[in-house]
Amino acid sequence: MTNQQAAAFTQATGNIANPGQLLLGIAMVFAVIYLLWLVWIAQSQYHAWQTRKGDFYDMTSSVLRAIVVVLLVGYFIR
Repeated sequence: MTNQQAAAFTQATGNIANPGQLLLGIAMVFAVIYLLWLVWIAQSQYHAWQTRKGDFYDMTSSVLRAIVVVLLVGYFIR
């Protein structure tokens, strides 16, 4: 970026001087969202297993599929 573009970016983003910092912040927000989604899947499947609404293999397969999705999304976000 030119100096003029960098100054405009800094002014527009609330004194964030490096665009990489902004992208890192956005990636971190998405990572937190996907990790919370993974925890929600694991907790709900564990609760279903404990209340006899599903068996152990349903729980493990659902959680493993969610882990694979989170790993793939994390790979593509970075």
